[in-house]
Order: sequence, then structure tokens, then C-alpha cells
Amino acid sequence: SSTPDPPAREPASPADPAAGEAAPRPERALASVVPIGRHEPIDGICGRIDAAPSLAVVLHVPSGNRAMSEELGMRRVARHVESSGRRFAIATRSGILARRARAQGVPVSSNPRHVHWGSGGRVVVRLGFATLLVPPFGRYAQYVALTLFILAVAAVLYTAGPSATVKVYPPTQTIEGVVVVRASARVDEIDLERRMVPATTISVERAILLAVPTTGEVIQGVTPATATLRLENPTESTVTVPAGAVIFSVPDFVAFEVDISVTVPAGGNAFAPVTARSPGTAGNVPTDAITQWRSADLADLTVTNPEPAIGGADEPRRAVAIADVRALEALAAEIGEGSPPASLLANARPGYGIIARSATITVALGEPSAEPGMAADVLFMEVTSTVEALAVTPEVLETLARSLLADPEEPADLIPGTVLAVETGDRQIDHPDGSFTSALRLTAELPRGPSPAEIESAVGGRSPEAAEAELGTRYGIDDVEIDLTPGWAPRLPRFGFRLDVEYGSRAFEPEAPEPDDEASTPDGP
Repeated sequence: SSTPDPPAREPASPADPAAGEAAPRPERALASVVPIGRHEPIDGICGRIDAAPSLAVVLHVPSGNRAMSEELGMRRVARHVESSGRRFAIATRSGILARRARAQGVPVSSNPRHVHWGSGGRVVVRLGFATLLVPPFGRYAQYVALTLFILAVAAVLYTAGPSATVKVYPPTQTIEGVVVVRASARVDEIDLERRMVPATTISVERAILLAVPTTGEVIQGVTPATATLRLENPTESTVTVPAGAVIFSVPDFVAFEVDISVTVPAGGNAFAPVTARSPGTAGNVPTDAITQWRSADLADLTVTNPEPAIGGADEPRRAVAIADVRALEALAAEIGEGSPPASLLANARPGYGIIARSATITVALGEPSAEPGMAADVLFMEVTSTVEALAVTPEVLETLARSLLADPEEPADLIPGTVLAVETGDRQIDHPDGSFTSALRLTAELPRGPSPAEIESAVGGRSPEAAEAELGTRYGIDDVEIDLTPGWAPRLPRFGFRLDVEYGSRAFEPEAPEPDDEASTPDGP
């Protein structure tokens, strides 16, 4: 009769071969741990298995066994155990013996206490409280896994390893030359032999505030009219008229406001001063014209002005005329018809080779600050001026400079961003297809000092401070910027593919924005 498999969750009770203890008693162990020596023969191993008191036997072979490491030896042990009605597992740290045992479907563990009896020929991976059974890897599969592991490590080093950009500002040499090119927006690639270069349209917008003095005239009120009201209260309760209460004149509905708060007793009367809400002679209304309260709460009071309102005055004031609006439009037209400011494009797009004679200006009108008939001393209008021109991009200019200005005998890299192009005014031809031929004066800066390879050799593997000191000591370069990623990395990478060297020139660096002195600071304690 067969004995049920021991549960996988119960560890085997090993015997300590070094101490020479006997195998545990059957009533206290599910499996017997049998120590096996490195040179023990197969017959001796089979005898030890037969002498074990339990049906489950763990062969503890820490350093491996020569006889069982051979295929024939492992088969003999497996057949002997099967014929005796027992089960066995092997606990070893020997890779050869473990692979041989798994090939025969024998459970394998590195610790006799952690034998998984249901693993068979699979690899046991312990993940905390869980156990994962993985098929065994053959020799070629191991090579593939090792290769994938190396590639994964290399990918991690390439993507997550430290990288650095070293920007140096060495002494420079200015080189220049004149080249005649034909710039066209219909060309996509540069043709150095024909001097045909692609061009693009650049544009700059600016807001211009136009102003003209007004020439019209309008009569405008300057002083409000005043009057005194007689208030009668026919009711049996006191009525209070608050300051600011509004009352209208009839029939023109000129609005007046009560200047002070007035209390009218029951069955009595009172007087209240009022002032017109709008200045001008329109408030000089006749007697008994101010009679209509705006608030229904005061409708019980009978009101009138015994005397006419007086004091309202008008004066002539300068105002906007139609001719003033036309004058602003004429100024805007003059801007559009004038010569485009080449300096505006050059300052807005530094590094571009601008074809100045291709520039055009368009002006978009805004709204005038006041409508015709409104009082104003000056009329304003904001217009938007858009200047467009054909220009050669910095990348194309740099390609031209590298091919035409660099010395073939002393090849050197131009400092990026230092190539400038200005029209000389010679050889100007405007072609029917919209292209332009023009002579450009090219200037560029060449670095004088160490090559990028020499800089990489000097700074590789050093800390940022040590790298700057080394460049200063070896090449006399004191102006260095090092951008290390991640910032906590202690040293620059040693490998060139993780280290970039760039040249720069302070004369061509963009100016830092000035701090805003008027910026408000947050309130503090």
C-alpha cells in the first residue's frame, strides 16, 4: 500500500551531519534527513536509504556527490527508492547535482527543512509566504537568460545612469567671409554648389499707440443747478426724507438729489435743498417743476419748488471730430507704406539672415479712444504693425559657415549660435519666382583650446568641482558650466556616450531678464 505524500507546508526534520546525530524518530518527523558524503558510492547511499526509519527521505548532500552527479548513478538511486516504496528528495548547493536530480523528477532544495515535495523536477522560488514553481532552465536557456540580464543591466545604466553636459567657454577666434546665395521659400534642402538655400518667412508684431489733438467742439455742463423744495406731509405720521433721495422735474425728468436728511412732521411741512445730478443749464428748471419722487415710500409727501432752479452752467469743450478719426487712419496708412525697419527683425530674431528688401508691413487698426462728439483733448488709437520678411535660418547659415569658412587643414567645430549674416548690398537680384539673390557677410566664432575628446578625458569620472579645477589647471579654462543628471550623482560618467561637451561664447548668450522692481512681495508677519 502507498503512503500519502507529506504535506508541502511541513518542513523536514534534518539531522546535523557534522554533529553526528541520528535521524529523528518516526513519531516526531515526516521525513528522515540522511547525510551523504561527497565521495560516497551508490551502494552506500542505497544502504543509508534502507536504514532510514521513515518512508520519506531527504538526502542532505551539501557539497554534492560524484556518483549521483552522473546520470547512471542518479537513475540507480531513483529506481532503488521506487522499488522500496519510498520517496526521496535532495538538499544540496551543488548546481550539477541539482540539475541531475530535477532531470529525474526529484524534488530539490538547498535546505533540508525547506523541501517542497510537490515540486518534482521544477525550481522552487520562495516569495515570502508564497511559493512559485518554475520549470528548470537548460544550458542554452541559461545563456539566453544571462544575455537578457546583461542587456537589461546595460539598458538601466544607459537610461538611468548619470549623464552630464559640460559647456566650456574657451577663447575664440572670429572668422568671416562673403557668400552670394539665392534664398527661396520653395526650396527644402541646401545646395552648396549652386548656392541655393531654403528660406522661411519670419514675422514680428508690435503695438503702436497713435495720438492726434482733437479739433471738434461740444457744449458741456460744468456746474449743476440747485433749488429749494417745500415738503408737505398730509399724513398722521412723521416722514423722514433721507439724503440722496431722488426727485424728478416734470416734464423734462431732470434728476435732483436731496442734499441733507429732512424730517417732515405729521400734518406739517419742511424745506429741503436739492442739487441736479448732472451739471449744465438743463437743470435750471422753472417754478413748480420738481414734483415727482422716484421712491414710492415718499409718494405721500407733496413737493414743489417755490423758486426756479438756478446755477446750472455750460461751457464749450474740445471734442472728437470725424476729421480726427480720419487723421489717425492716415497715420496708420503711413506706417504701412513706409520702409520696414530691418533692425526690428534683426533684434527680434537674432541669428537669422534677413533679406531686408523682402520685408512687408501690414497694419491692423484698433478702436479710437473716444467716439465723435465726445469731449476729449487728445484722441488715441492703438494699431498692430506686422513686419514679415524672408530669412535664412540659423541652421542653414551654420551649414554655410562650416562649408565656406572653416579651414580644411585645421578642421574645427564652430560654436553653435555664433554665426551671423548681414546683407552687404551687392549682387541683389529679385527673381520672378519670389526668390532673392543677395551677398551675405558671414561671421562665426571658432573655439581655441582643447578638443571635445580632450575635455572628456579631463573630466570623466571626476566630481564637478574637481572637473572644473582640472580644466582650469590643464587648459586654463575657468568658465565652465556642468549639468549633472541626476543632481545627486557624486561624479561625472566615465563613458563618452553619457558625457556631452559643448562650446559657448558669452558674447552671444541671451541677456538675463531684469528683475521686476515693482513686483509686489507677499505680506509677511
